[in-house]
Amino acid sequence: MSASKQPLDSKVLITGGTAGIGLATAEALLGEGHDVFICGRNKQKLQDALEKLDSVAVGRKVSGAICDVRNYDSVCDMVDQATGAMGGLDALVNNAGIGLIQSIEDLSPDDWRDMIDINLTGVFNCCKAALPALKKSTKANIINLGSRAGRYAFAGGTAYNATKFGLQGFSEALYLDLSQYGIGVSLVAPGAVATGFAGVEDEPWHLLPEDIAKVIADILSNNKRANVNWVEIRPGLRR
Repeated sequence: MSASKQPLDSKVLITGGTAGIGLATAEALLGEGHDVFICGRNKQKLQDALEKLDSVAVGRKVSGAICDVRNYDSVCDMVDQATGAMGGLDALVNNAGIGLIQSIEDLSPDDWRDMIDINLTGVFNCCKAALPALKKSTKANIINLGSRAGRYAFAGGTAYNATKFGLQGFSEALYLDLSQYGIGVSLVAPGAVATGFAGVEDEPWHLLPEDIAKVIADILSNNKRANVNWVEIRPGLRR
């Protein structure tokens, strides 16, 4: 083990872990020696994801639960299940999110509310619920999945941009709140990723979920003296 890296064998909770970046992150972390707990809203997707992860979880713990991050009580129950299954909690990856690209003229109040509740309030709920367990860890980290849309607005992004701009501010303030406990806080902000998110058609130049998963794994391996506050990941092969 390099002296510049954290010990592996962390216990990691990943929200929105049944597909896309969340599932790729779970696979990557299991492969690097971490235990993983995932959550999602769809029972069948959760079962399918856990079956896939079981096949790569050699000697590691992997489990999951149904959870609606919009509901604080549901989140508290899920965090209790995660800490029970893994025997504690060292890292929280807030990946759950939804997106809809639509002009404010066509955006409904319900669509606005759903994006705010999942993308922003959901992160607050998970951080709040996980904090007591994270404070017990000597290598605690929170990694929030933001977006380049948190810095650069686009037409049709009134709701989505609002959540990602808000998440950047939340993450920066969260770091200031939690640094006294030695809890790292990072924001990972990808550009376009080939997941079909928000109905955007995949393109050959898009980032892949495993590109983002590698960055998350790298953050978790950092020495505690170096907090990665913010990482922007741009497609490097656009033509």
